[in-house]
Amino acid sequence: IGEGVRTGLYESEEEVMGTYIKIQGVNFMVVGTYKTATNGGDGEEGLNQIFVPFSTFGQAFNTGNDVGFMAITAKDGTSISNMKEEIVQLLKENHSVHPDDTRAIGYRDIYEQYQKVEGLFGAMKLIAYFVGILVLLSGIIGVSNIMLIVVKERTKEIGIRRALGEDPWSIRLQVLMESVFLTMISGMAGIVIGALFIYGVNALLDANGPVDMFLNPSVSLSVVVVALVILIVSGLLAGFIPAQSAIRAKPIDALRAE
Repeated sequence: IGEGVRTGLYESEEEVMGTYIKIQGVNFMVVGTYKTATNGGDGEEGLNQIFVPFSTFGQAFNTGNDVGFMAITAKDGTSISNMKEEIVQLLKENHSVHPDDTRAIGYRDIYEQYQKVEGLFGAMKLIAYFVGILVLLSGIIGVSNIMLIVVKERTKEIGIRRALGEDPWSIRLQVLMESVFLTMISGMAGIVIGALFIYGVNALLDANGPVDMFLNPSVSLSVVVVALVILIVSGLLAGFIPAQSAIRAKPIDALRAE
């Protein structure tokens, strides 16, 4: 039985294995449960199904070997859409159906529907990337402005260090490191808040039952690593202009600045 059936028929702490479910006057023993929607259903509907061995079903309801519906899948990497015409033709030959009869054997290609939904989500993903890039650029500009203010407030300090012979690259590196640090701190804070939000969503799903579209949301380690790299690069970009501004002024002019 699916997780949706278990939630509807049993209490949260009730033992499921070995119990019986009556279907049209016939008792069936529960021998297993599943939490992931199978090919037999779409989304949450797939978790509300009950699977019975074909031979057991035939004996219990006296259907013999008659099959009214079946699901066919292809091997990984093979499109079922390219095979459906051959499958239908084979069924027509085995059941003496005229080749031109299009109503005797009906079928529904779930892969075509999946492709449409995948295209919709692909467009949404592009929009999300576009918005994310704009947000990242606005963050870089914000950090850069902050660092420009910091450099301006420390003009005299930078002038003294330059007058004492400090290497310009040392000052530039300090500004860049401060920019990277500021960017990483804010970025990691955002990742922590996002992870806590996802943890709360998981707790809510566990309490109210699974929803296949949001089943076990999580943030992988690779995403965190990529975000860390992006934050470092963004920090360097944000600090480049302030760093150049810090070493552009002449030491004597910086010492005179108020």
